[in-house]
Amino acid sequence: MNRTRMTGAWLADLTEAFLCREEELLLGVLQQPDYPALVSCPICDEGPESVVSRVEDPTIDGRRVVLVDFKPCRHGIWVPADE
Repeated sequence: MNRTRMTGAWLADLTEAFLCREEELLLGVLQQPDYPALVSCPICDEGPESVVSRVEDPTIDGRRVVLVDFKPCRHGIWVPADE
């Protein structure tokens, strides 16, 4: 899979979006039939069915990285873990 490099600021924004989504879920769990939408893929702007992240070893460009995968579009993002 080819991966696109993004910044630590992008990863922080993604993390914040997931926290807001989780809060929406917890506050509205008994009032809404559907979950709030996931963050769109930054490559194709499609709404994903799932977003998975993990810290990866070995490294990319000599650095530990966070990998973020969007499905079903299969776009992959990497962010240096130290950003």
